[in-house]
Amino acid sequence: LGCQIIAGIDVSKAEDVARLGVELQGVKLDLLINNAGILRDEVLGHIDYDQLEEQFRVNALGPLRVTEALLGNLDSGGKVAIITSRMGSIADNSSGGRYGYRMSKCALNIASVSLAMDLEDQGIAVGVFHPGLVGTEMIGGYGDITPDQAAERLAQRVDELNLTNTGTFWHSNGDVLPW
Repeated sequence: LGCQIIAGIDVSKAEDVARLGVELQGVKLDLLINNAGILRDEVLGHIDYDQLEEQFRVNALGPLRVTEALLGNLDSGGKVAIITSRMGSIADNSSGGRYGYRMSKCALNIASVSLAMDLEDQGIAVGVFHPGLVGTEMIGGYGDITPDQAAERLAQRVDELNLTNTGTFWHSNGDVLPW
């Protein structure tokens, strides 16, 4: 496929993301997909705040850090896809728990909206995408759809992304999600 692989990048570490920026200096990107995510389980009364902070560094700060580092690689007409979770929706939280994951994805969602507003004048659209309940290792293989199905649906949503729908929170099935 002619892909360039840059190994050893931890999106939670500023020095790694800076190295990514150097490695990709001068490489034009049409699409930047931020798909970092970790999930830890916290129980109220026994919250591990180090794990909670780790989720913020990876889930919320990592995608913002990568996007900022690669802004010079994106031209007008480019797209930034933020892979988030509906668990970051305040309106959709009907089960509680998962404090670090929910909070970090909510922070990512609002950062994504800010990116959409800030990049619109540069002609760069930002999509905020929930892949669905995907049967991945992160959730023990349980899910409603396979990773391949999620990827196919997300690709369609990214194809539909433009400046008129920038900053919108989409389910991979095409539904607009509540914030």
